[in-house]
Amino acid sequence: MNYPQGKDFTDLATLQLAYDRLLHQAQHQAAFLGTASHELRSPINQIISLHQLILEDLCEDPAEEREFIAQANQAIQTVLKNLDLLITLSKLDIGTLQPRPQPTLLEPLLTRVQRLIEMQCINRHCRFSLGPVEASLSVQTDAAWLEQVLVMLIEAALAQGSPQISLTVADDAAASTVVIHLGANPGEAQTPAVAALSPEFRYQVAARLVPHLGGTLERLGPGTNPTSHISLRLPRPA
Repeated sequence: MNYPQGKDFTDLATLQLAYDRLLHQAQHQAAFLGTASHELRSPINQIISLHQLILEDLCEDPAEEREFIAQANQAIQTVLKNLDLLITLSKLDIGTLQPRPQPTLLEPLLTRVQRLIEMQCINRHCRFSLGPVEASLSVQTDAAWLEQVLVMLIEAALAQGSPQISLTVADDAAASTVVIHLGANPGEAQTPAVAALSPEFRYQVAARLVPHLGGTLERLGPGTNPTSHISLRLPRPA
């Protein structure tokens, strides 16, 4: 059978595959925007509620009124932080902001991460352990962004009430990659006084950041606690 010029099933299959990928990306983007909208609405609703209590003179005394004002201020700071994060992600996606990957030693980087989250772990009665890391082990990444991703993932585990969190490193020489594994024991999440980023949203943001660092992020935990075990794979320097 003769087909008109340009009729090629191989090309059609390639176009269909590209279309399916774009459709999946669009659906993923829509889901992320829905989650991001909820993350913004939650602290805004809290601000409205606190101001309503003050405006209707429902505070028991001036001290309680000042406490509500302080909580509202914390909530608006959360909104601004969320907006800044979303703006940064959009800049990364369109290419106006570019990470600067370079050979990065893991040992000092992970030590900095440990110091950054140490006080949060103490306040939440969580034991954090960092496994041994070879002094010469390095990855090709943007150190500042990688620190932010790791802190975000650890904070997600803390928000779920994990009593113990571990960070271990394995060198996959065959694949020229390094795997950072985060494990967290299941715990009971506590509702914060001021609205904060949900664990799921923290993971989604980290998952969007990691590809820009040349890595991959995979959830290994069960559906009931999907952020309990996470594998972050990064390339070795060429």
